[in-house]
Amino acid sequence: MGPREETAMDYERVLVFGAHPDDELAMAPTMAMLADRGVEVYICIATNGSEGYPRPEWRDQIVAMRAQEMIEADRLIGTTERICIGADDMGLTNDKPTFKAFIEVIRRVRPHVVFTHGPHDMHRDHRNTHAISIEAAWQAGSPVSAELGETWRTPYVLYYKAVQDRPPDIVLDVREWAHIRPLTQATQVTQLTLWGRTVEQLEAEAERLRHSDAPFTNTFWFYERTHLSYLPPLEL
Repeated sequence: MGPREETAMDYERVLVFGAHPDDELAMAPTMAMLADRGVEVYICIATNGSEGYPRPEWRDQIVAMRAQEMIEADRLIGTTERICIGADDMGLTNDKPTFKAFIEVIRRVRPHVVFTHGPHDMHRDHRNTHAISIEAAWQAGSPVSAELGETWRTPYVLYYKAVQDRPPDIVLDVREWAHIRPLTQATQVTQLTLWGRTVEQLEAEAERLRHSDAPFTNTFWFYERTHLSYLPPLEL
């Protein structure tokens, strides 16, 4: 099956967890593809971006700046809704209120796929987003904390980054949406110093990718305890 041939999407909603504003952009082409094909794309960011300022004079405005950057990225992706848990950068903790907030998001969105961080990362917020989201996806399907909404068992949980001990389980050719990645990065003006890129460079890369027919892939890993009750279909 060629990358330009549409495949049937038999799920309706996906939920992407990110530790910080822009973490989720690693899979921006996949999110844009899903949105184009009618899937509702929800993004849940755990922190408010409060430490993401490379210039001291941005300190008091950085949360508002990053919120605006998320709005601009969502326009390019086609995001259905972005949800912000609101923890401070470097301060995301796996405590009861935060854990219940993750459960509540999953029960409200009722995703058919949860995408989240993998386990291998130096950043504490990334590691905690991984741990909280994995456990929350499980507990969301358990008959507990009824005030958080009706139970929901997410069929699939996938990692989209930070897996170092095995090759990816899914290598998805998203060449038609590859240009979305640098375009969304270009909206994150506060992070350009971190990436060592300029808006002009990212826009030029997007233009090149828009006219390229070379494969461009996003990679994903199944959560380690994924169990299938069927044989996966052959991709012909």
